[in-house]
Order: sequence, then structure tokens, then C-alpha cells
Amino acid sequence: MLWVIVPVGLTLSYSPTWLSRLSDAFGVDTGLTGPAASILWNALAVLMLVAYMVFIERRHPFASIGLRKPSQKHVEWALYLFGIYMAWQWIVLTFFPPPADSGTETITSLSIAAVLALIVSAAVFEEVLYRGYPIERLAELTGHRWIAFLVTVPLFMAPHVVFFGPQWLWTQGIGAIALFVLYAKTRNLPACMLLHLCINLPILIPTIAHHLGT
Repeated sequence: MLWVIVPVGLTLSYSPTWLSRLSDAFGVDTGLTGPAASILWNALAVLMLVAYMVFIERRHPFASIGLRKPSQKHVEWALYLFGIYMAWQWIVLTFFPPPADSGTETITSLSIAAVLALIVSAAVFEEVLYRGYPIERLAELTGHRWIAFLVTVPLFMAPHVVFFGPQWLWTQGIGAIALFVLYAKTRNLPACMLLHLCINLPILIPTIAHHLGT
């Protein structure tokens, strides 16, 4: 039954990529557009996925996807990887500054409150949808964790490349790799949420600068 249950769960896990298109097709107006709309679709996808794990899979919706209390070592690994990410950011921005991209400009034009909500929601929801559930279920389905990572890494990175442009791969892409490395090392989702939050927080700097300059 895994070959039936897991694909349906994966469809729900990656549903934010098609829920917005489905709502547009049926003329549903959520009142949200752009990056802010992702908060709604991610939250809805997490709710559907948790319900699916509880009522269809009949499995613990937290422990089965790595949602457990992190150890001190898990937190340390998150902070080490964040340090590596920031060092890479300094190298790139100092010696190979990328051109401005429309994705970053779109986010920084939002209100500070909206960007904060985007940062926090992405750190929580995306870890459930794009790491915890798909990695654990694909590893169980195939019997090989490397296959789970081989599938989930490009599926996570592709939408970011589309939104931010190809330069995202060598600027922020290292942060995405760090998240997968952390999960491979710890299998602890809260530690990944902490790292994800730290990686995304610097977007507040150009956001605040944008609003101070207007």
C-alpha cells in the first residue's frame, strides 16, 4: 500500500505549487497575491498533510516526519551550518556581487510585518512540506535515503530559481544545501526550522532599508 499512500501524501506535500493555479482556474479570490499568498497555500497544505497522516496513514504526524525535541548537538549543527552560509554570503557579495533580481525586489517591497510573517511561516511550513514528510516517506518507500534526497533537493530548489533567477543557485542556494545536510545529519525538523529561520532573516535588512528610503 505504500506505493499508493506515499504518492498521494507527496501530492499534498507539494500542493502549494498547484493550489494557487487551481484557485485561479476556479476563479477563487483569496485576496492575497505574490509571495504573501504562499503563507496561505503552505498553511493549507500542512493542514491537509497532517490530516492525511492522522486519518489515512494512521501514523503520528510529528514523530514520523522528524518533529521531535532537538538536542543541544542538533542546535549546534544548525548554528555551525548557518556560520558557513554567512561566510559564503560574505564571499559572494564581496567578490562576486549578483545583479538585482525581481524576486528579492518583490519581497522587500512588502511591509515589514508581511516579510516577518513570510520568514517565520516559510521556516516552519516548508520544512514539513519539503523536507520532513517527503524525505522520510521516500526513504521508506525506496529503502534508500539517498534517493529521497536526490528527488527532494531539486524539487525544493527549482521554484526558488524560477522566482529569484539563476543567480540564486550560487548566492542563497548554499543555504538550501545546508538545510538538507542538517536533516541528513540529525533527522530533526525543529533544528532545520531554526536554520531556515536564520537563513531567511537577513532579508529584513534590505526590507527595512527600502521602507526607510521611501
